[in-house]
Amino acid sequence: MAQFVIRLAVSTDIEKILAIDPSVEARRTFVQGAINRSECFVAEKNGVLLGYGVMNHGFFERGFVRLVYVGAAHRRLGVASCLFDEFEAQCKTGRIFTSTNLSNVPMQAFLVSRGYVLSGLVQDLDEADPEMFYSKRLRAGGTTIPERVDRSDTSSH
Repeated sequence: MAQFVIRLAVSTDIEKILAIDPSVEARRTFVQGAINRSECFVAEKNGVLLGYGVMNHGFFERGFVRLVYVGAAHRRLGVASCLFDEFEAQCKTGRIFTSTNLSNVPMQAFLVSRGYVLSGLVQDLDEADPEMFYSKRLRAGGTTIPERVDRSDTSSH
């Protein structure tokens, strides 16, 4: 797997982020605030910004990945996985959360592949596209703990 540098974003990264994410202009204030609060991380390779993400602890005081974006030319190379590795390592709580729209099937598959489980669904955040919330149990320092699965069969045969 390719090696990427994951680091905290700095103010000068906003223009590089704008270059890879065409929708960031609409959320420039959000991303700039995340950079100022040391909540935004970027992924680079050979000095080229490939993706970025935002994680904080403002979701019921738990780690929450608010946003992940990988430039179209750099998808399916492990960039998002490296960003999530960093988020899980930086998470100060025993469980990390994130969300995605019901229509974002690739992100749902990505989260399941990383051991995230569906925690719930919220209607009416985006018109006709419910938000699906996922979580993953962590140990201190980002080490994962397997989800408990009840394998007992309570049905009668």
